[in-house]
Amino acid sequence: MGIKEMPLEEKYERLFNQMLMVWAAGYAWHKKNGTIDEWLDFLAKVQEKTLPISTGLGKAFFGLAKAVAPGRTFKQVVNEAVYDQQKWLPFSCLEVSYISDREAILRVKNCPLIKEYSELSKKTGLDVTPKYICENDAKFGPKVFKEFPVELTGKIEENGCQTTIKLK
Repeated sequence: MGIKEMPLEEKYERLFNQMLMVWAAGYAWHKKNGTIDEWLDFLAKVQEKTLPISTGLGKAFFGLAKAVAPGRTFKQVVNEAVYDQQKWLPFSCLEVSYISDREAILRVKNCPLIKEYSELSKKTGLDVTPKYICENDAKFGPKVFKEFPVELTGKIEENGCQTTIKLK
């Protein structure tokens, strides 16, 4: 029996499961050592440096676009954020409501990550609160975007989370 190339869907599934395990182990380790806030600060500094790549918009371009067409630019940023979330979550879990052309609410409902982390915690014995990803995102998001001209506030809900995004 020879080795065959792994199908892309299986590769994605394995990478996703590996990512969940690494995040859960990191969280459990930092929780045990009382360093969650320092870990999130460090991750936010690293993530902030990749922001122009991950959003497709640099800060300078965003400032210019915001001045010329603020509502359109804001909607583009929110749409990119929702698109990016699909690397972790099914599209069916994501809901966006525009309050105005400068404010939107992104809601993750029936988050499968909560279930995944609960099962992973039971399987591995890691001290992981299933909603930790929601708690971390509520702390992490504003740290990442502090220099970017949007304001984020997070709120944990029963089966997911909600993020309010406002254009500064």
